[in-house]
Amino acid sequence: MMSKQKLVLSVVTAFFLICLFGIIIIEPAEIWNRIKHNSEKMNVVGYSDNVVYDGNHYKLLHPIGEKNGSLYISLPDLKAITLVETEENEDKLTISYKDRSVTYNNGLIQNCNLAKDEMCGYEIIDGIIYVPDQSVEKYLGFQMDFFYDKQTNTVSIKSPEEQTKKPYHQELGSTIFVHKENVPGEKYEPRSGIYLGGYVLQDEYINTSMNTFNKLTGKTHASYFRYVGYGKPFPKEWAEDVIAAGGFPQVAWEPNNGLDEVKDDEYLRQFAKDAGELKVPILLRYASEMNGTWTFYSGHSEQYIEKWKLVHEVMEEEAPNVMMLWNVFTMPESTIDEFYPGDEYVDYVGVNIYNVFYHNDNIEAKSDFEDPLRLLDYVYNTYSHKKPIVIGEFGATNYTVTDGKHHDDFAVEKITRMYKYLPELYPRVKFIYYFDVNNLVNAPEGRKINNYAITEKKSILNAYAANTKSGSYLSSIEENPDKSETYSYRDFFFYYDKELYVDYKFVQHYLDMDVKENSGKSMKVTHNGKSIEVNQENLKIDKAAFFEKREIKGLPLMEIMDAFKIKYTFENGDVHISL
Repeated sequence: MMSKQKLVLSVVTAFFLICLFGIIIIEPAEIWNRIKHNSEKMNVVGYSDNVVYDGNHYKLLHPIGEKNGSLYISLPDLKAITLVETEENEDKLTISYKDRSVTYNNGLIQNCNLAKDEMCGYEIIDGIIYVPDQSVEKYLGFQMDFFYDKQTNTVSIKSPEEQTKKPYHQELGSTIFVHKENVPGEKYEPRSGIYLGGYVLQDEYINTSMNTFNKLTGKTHASYFRYVGYGKPFPKEWAEDVIAAGGFPQVAWEPNNGLDEVKDDEYLRQFAKDAGELKVPILLRYASEMNGTWTFYSGHSEQYIEKWKLVHEVMEEEAPNVMMLWNVFTMPESTIDEFYPGDEYVDYVGVNIYNVFYHNDNIEAKSDFEDPLRLLDYVYNTYSHKKPIVIGEFGATNYTVTDGKHHDDFAVEKITRMYKYLPELYPRVKFIYYFDVNNLVNAPEGRKINNYAITEKKSILNAYAANTKSGSYLSSIEENPDKSETYSYRDFFFYYDKELYVDYKFVQHYLDMDVKENSGKSMKVTHNGKSIEVNQENLKIDKAAFFEKREIKGLPLMEIMDAFKIKYTFENGDVHISL
């Protein structure tokens, strides 16, 4: 017979087990959360110190933390970047953004529903409060995007206001504008807009007709282009058709047998004379995309420059109506500058840009996130201070064999973003040509991957027409252009500790100041005989494609402006500088 002591012990034990079992049944999420919350130490290494907020880069005061698969951002950074407000009272902390708020008592959210994937508390490291991404998203309404985390370890934050916008309006970020007077123009350069151009020679849907393309898009295009292999005669008949359609020609002239054949001979002279006889502007895109590996003249920068100068000299002698366009592909960036022939040999700098859903027909290389404006930024920021810019080709995928799917909305978004914001944000772009081709039919074997045509689908055609109808897109040559010019600079700057830091090359090239680096911690800036030393802050940001990084060597812009008494204003988040 069981003793009274053992009986009492058994009853107590049973009662304890029943209570424990009841707790597990009633509140399993709470127990999971507490275990999860305390199961590992927060890691504060690995993530980039760059956060993108609504399109602008911010250098963090404190690194991003990670614990149990959740990301944590320091409260000082959250306040500096998003302008949230805080109220602290003993063990109570309230974080507010407009009409949203989250309150912590003793480090925990009291009304947290303790869902299995939610963290209900913040962390403290070295006296700094770190808030988990779930709280920032659920209670404050910000969206924290980790799409890049396995590739570049960068975090992007979108405000509630930004999320309500159409995708093509989101994350434009700030722009620095520089206004200058008495700027000499290049040949036929417009100052009040962008020459609208296209390529339709392989669009069988409209019988390759420029007039039909003009009619369907509701806009006479100022220019059309075609490819011509080096060794072939100047396409006089086609050029006359362009003129008859109300435009002027761009000729993409390609030495596809290599650069050795380019000589000052009868062929080159006759080609130039035929171009000169037209007496209309001709944009000559000679040997483009040389920075890649896919052309017959890639990898030979010294010879390339030598041959470029030869062609330029012959054109100056025989065809002064020719504008020489030095045109690269948007990537790779690292090889671009080694092919640049020099300012005196280049009239316009161009870049070809394509928005594809996947790179290189690889379903693992999804690229739908790429922004056509950011794909422009490197060439634009590097060269637009000295040369007007041309987008020699632009196209957006609406169907790809990579996944066998139509992507009409993707094409509409990219076309809208490019054409809507180009005149406003990139005033140094003077031409843009849409590549209206179904490559599934017209490309060489091995490249029949994407359909870029806009005439086959009404939604895409409407997007193109709607965004090119404004007077900013020119249908004819601008006569007597204005002498004043606006320059712009985007993406290569960041905010840190309430200061705007811009890459030193902007100070050097766009503000015409002398800049010398001092051991990576400061730089000496000289202007009009006066010198100052300013702090240098570096930040690595994501490139526009392929998950690579670039480093910005930042200088405090407002400090420099104030020191040299240069006028500037802030308007809607943008900076306007008058020189």
